[in-house]
Amino acid sequence: MADNNPVFSLLPVQAGLLRHLSLSLPDMGLNLDTLLEREGYDTRIWLDEQQEVPALLLEKLLDHCLNETGDELFGFHLAQRVRPEGFGVVGYIRQACRNLQDFILVCIRYEHLISGFGKTRLLKEPGLCVWSWSAHTLNPTFERHATEFILAALNTTRSLLKDPQFTWLSEVRFTHSAPQTMAARKEVEAHFGCRVRYNQKHNGLVMPPETLTVPFNSADPGLMHSLEQHAQSIEASRIEKGFYYRAYQMTRELIISRQASKQNLASALGISSRHLHRQLSKEKINYRALYEQVMLTLAIEYLSTGDRTIETIAMALGYTESQSFIRWFKKQTGQTPSRYREISLSRKP
Repeated sequence: MADNNPVFSLLPVQAGLLRHLSLSLPDMGLNLDTLLEREGYDTRIWLDEQQEVPALLLEKLLDHCLNETGDELFGFHLAQRVRPEGFGVVGYIRQACRNLQDFILVCIRYEHLISGFGKTRLLKEPGLCVWSWSAHTLNPTFERHATEFILAALNTTRSLLKDPQFTWLSEVRFTHSAPQTMAARKEVEAHFGCRVRYNQKHNGLVMPPETLTVPFNSADPGLMHSLEQHAQSIEASRIEKGFYYRAYQMTRELIISRQASKQNLASALGISSRHLHRQLSKEKINYRALYEQVMLTLAIEYLSTGDRTIETIAMALGYTESQSFIRWFKKQTGQTPSRYREISLSRKP
C-alpha cells in the first residue's frame, strides 16, 4: 500500500458552531436569521446543534457578511469573539488537556465533529514545529477568512499555559497574500505578538518544540478521559444516520474484514459504483478520502486501547510492512504511532 497525501474530510460545519458565532454578528451589524432567509432557509432548523450546515451555504453567508461590512479581516475579527464552548466537545476537552501536544492530537482526532472543510496537522521543521490548518475549498475568499478565523481562534490556547511568560510563537504563516492596508497588517501582528508571513507554502502557528510540552493550568486527566468518551459517543451517534455515516460504518467493517474497495462498498450498500460516486459527491467527499478518514480513526482506536503491536496494527489495516504504516500515520498526525500511543495512554487516569 503506497503512502498518500494528507486527507481532507469535506463534511459541512455543525450548526452549533454557526449558532454560537451568530451571537457575535449583531455587534458587527449583521443578523444570521436575515442572511439565512435570503438563501431560502428556515432559521428554525439551526436550533438542533446536530444539524449540518452545507459548505456552499457558508460561502454564501460569508459573501453577504463581506458585502455588508466591507471588513477585509472579517474572519479574523469573528474569531476574537468566539469562546471555547463554541467548538463543542473539542472546546471543552481543550480545557482538560495536559499541554498543547495533547490538544493538537485531540484536534486531529475529533475536529470532524465540528466541521469537515479543514485539516489539522503537526509539522516538524529543524528547531521548529508548525501547528498547521488547511481549508479545502475552491473559493479563495472563503479559504482566506476561514484560515484567519481558525488560526486566530487557536491562538487563544496561549491563555492556558501555566507559564504566562513563555514565548508562545516564533511566527505565523498564511498561504494567502497580506491584507491590503498597513493598519490591517499591523493589527494581525499585534494579535499574534510575532511576525506574520504571507504567501507561504502552508498556514500555521510556528513555535519552538518545547512549547508543545509546557503544562496547561487547567489540566484534568479524569475530566479529559470522560470528555473523550463523550466525543466518541457523539461520533458513534452520527455514524448511525445519513448516507455518509452509513458509508462510513460499512467502510469500517470492510477495512476490518480486509475487503475494503470502492466496488465492495457499493455492493454492501446495494448500489452501483457510479451511484456511490454520485452520493459521496453530494456529501462533498470521495471514496479515497472516506477510506483514509476511517483508516485514521481505526489506527487511533487501536493505538489508544489494547496491547496490539505496531506491526499487528499495520497488518490489520492492510499494510504489508510496518514502516509504510508508520510513515503514513506520521504524515497524517505529525506523530509516530509509538509516540501517539505513549501520549494517549499517559492521559488516561
